[in-house]
Amino acid sequence: MYIMAGDKPVVEYDEAFDFKILDPDLAPLYIKNRGNVKAWIEERAVDPNRPNSRAVKSRQGLSKNAAALETAMKMDAAAITDNFWVKAETDKRTYQDILFRKNDFFSLALYRDFSGLSVQPSRTPELTNIGAQEKGWKLEDGVWWLYKNEPIHEIVSEYLTYRIGKALGFDMAEYEIAENGRFIKTKDFTAGTVNLQHIDAVMRDHEEAGRTVPDDDYAYNYWELLKYSSAMAKQYLNLCTLDALCENYDRHTKNYGMLTDRRTGKILKLAPNYDNNNSLFANYGLSKERKGGLLREFLRFLDTEGLHIELPPFSEGVLDDIFKETRDRSGYDFDEAFLKAFILEGYRQLQKRSR
Repeated sequence: MYIMAGDKPVVEYDEAFDFKILDPDLAPLYIKNRGNVKAWIEERAVDPNRPNSRAVKSRQGLSKNAAALETAMKMDAAAITDNFWVKAETDKRTYQDILFRKNDFFSLALYRDFSGLSVQPSRTPELTNIGAQEKGWKLEDGVWWLYKNEPIHEIVSEYLTYRIGKALGFDMAEYEIAENGRFIKTKDFTAGTVNLQHIDAVMRDHEEAGRTVPDDDYAYNYWELLKYSSAMAKQYLNLCTLDALCENYDRHTKNYGMLTDRRTGKILKLAPNYDNNNSLFANYGLSKERKGGLLREFLRFLDTEGLHIELPPFSEGVLDDIFKETRDRSGYDFDEAFLKAFILEGYRQLQKRSR
């Protein structure tokens, strides 16, 4: 068996998952750094706990309880956001043969609508569409968009965080509120030219100086990324700054990643900021005084490591415009006065650590 990067074999492995890297530049970072082919394939499978994913599996001829390995391999372990896939030695197909060109399972994966499904199951990116939220890939004018089926307060939180990040000049994945607040969607920022490789490919829980360092530890991630480039370390601080400002508590190592060149394998930069639905109104007990929470943890990290951030000017007027746009697009009624005070107080505290 071969793990392919496009049409090039980059890893060879056998039934026991013993492997040999054929192209160190193009091989997946996860396999190069963690040395586990089976786990890499399994991580590409859809979350079995999503009810709609079980429906997709059933219509694809899989048991609802099919293991991750079998699930991913049903689609050759191919995904929308990179050009990796798995090919048997006797398989004559090319990358063009396995590319996803449509998705008949979009409605089923997103909101369990069975209408329009053909008797013969077609190839779908939904079996390798990872994450805990119900979601679906849709091709619109030649561009893939990922729709997420979230509660309205999470849709609004994700969109507000996106707009605030854009206003601060941070690199953000593009989001839109769809169908008057029924869904939120984000454009595939890989655009068929780069690979998204999640940061768990290079960060992992480990022991250091007699203590366990979790894979999402601020200092560990920052100093490791600095080994790649100062630009990536700066991007990471921007990511964490927005998380702290908007109290996004779910920045685990599959919720951010690196972009690599599909032709050379070169690490280009961190991926744009994505997955912010667990911010703002997804939290309970928010306080506009901002004396605790994620903001305090991030400020403590900056002080401990002697680091500063770069925080552009930000005004009440910008927030007013963002709030109005979000309300108009979603129809969601939220306490603008409270949220403004919450954001501006967080900004004030962060500004003290800004150059």
